[in-house]
Amino acid sequence: MRRRSIFSFVRTRRRGDQIWLFLLFLGVVGYFVWDNYFGLVPQSYKAAGGLELYFAPQQGREAKDRLIGLINGAQSRIEVAVMELEDREIGQALIQAAARGVRVRMFNDSDYRRETRESLGVRSSSQARCETLQQVQVCYDSRNNALMHHKFVVIDGQGVWTGSTNLTWSAFERNNENSLWLPVLGLVQVYQAEFDAIFAGQESGLGRSERFQIGATEGTVYFSPAGGREGRGAILDLIKRTHQEIWIAAFVLTDIRLVEALTRAHERGVRVRVVMDARNLENSRDETLKQAGIDVRKDGNPYTMHHKIIVVDSEWVVTGSYNFTNSGFGRNNENLLILRDHTLAQHYQREVEATWRVGTRL
Repeated sequence: MRRRSIFSFVRTRRRGDQIWLFLLFLGVVGYFVWDNYFGLVPQSYKAAGGLELYFAPQQGREAKDRLIGLINGAQSRIEVAVMELEDREIGQALIQAAARGVRVRMFNDSDYRRETRESLGVRSSSQARCETLQQVQVCYDSRNNALMHHKFVVIDGQGVWTGSTNLTWSAFERNNENSLWLPVLGLVQVYQAEFDAIFAGQESGLGRSERFQIGATEGTVYFSPAGGREGRGAILDLIKRTHQEIWIAAFVLTDIRLVEALTRAHERGVRVRVVMDARNLENSRDETLKQAGIDVRKDGNPYTMHHKIIVVDSEWVVTGSYNFTNSGFGRNNENLLILRDHTLAQHYQREVEATWRVGTRL
């Protein structure tokens, strides 16, 4: 009887040890998951000069509230150039602005007529290039071989809202996105001119690049397709001048010249890390990069990793609506920003690194 009780005690103690080991394992795994998913998540960033940076989905609600606030505060005019509007809150803000006398104009890709009309609370089957919906003037891109892929909003003469973010619920709530508010008069003027051209029917745009400065941030904006080759050339030149490291978060990457530039950078000792949207791998050149020895991962977001970001030497940032494709510079309407600011670049790099960390190596 005594021997049995001793064995029972030993078995109980072993089970207790196993439970503690299991709990310790869960704790270690939990810490790892927390650190990878949340440890490097940046906060929304507001810089001297008025620049604001938001990453979705982490700050998606904050970003949308800020954009709606800007729309609500508009006094004279709002220009919206977005591939798609599929958000009732933003649609309602635009309707209310138009109702109080603000001139609201919007230019969309023609494939998203239904979503725009639903967001503005209007039923229509018109195939006209332009229509007025709840006093909002809307025109649609009429080209068949290109996308109207912009994601920018110009508010009065105050500033420009731009980045990778479509004006949709999922973009703010689910996707990996980045949005910038840039209150720069010179930038407003060049975006305004680009919008006026495409809205009036010059759908390839003007393509005028423009340098600007806001606080400590120096930047240049480029517009595709009219100025797409200039913008692409600026990206390739930046990659060529890289000394230490390149971080990339790309919804899609098919531009062979960019792939070649990244390969050459890797061969001369630059550390190159790339994370791509998982659903677009069949269209991207991940295999070419892997064969060159570059560390490539697919993202872990179950929805969409929609960034178009390159961070170079913790100093330079490439962002905007511009996908890294031939269509990005050659056919689609895009706006591309190349920014120089060490602090801003650190925020973007933390975002890309966090996205890369939770990805799966290919």
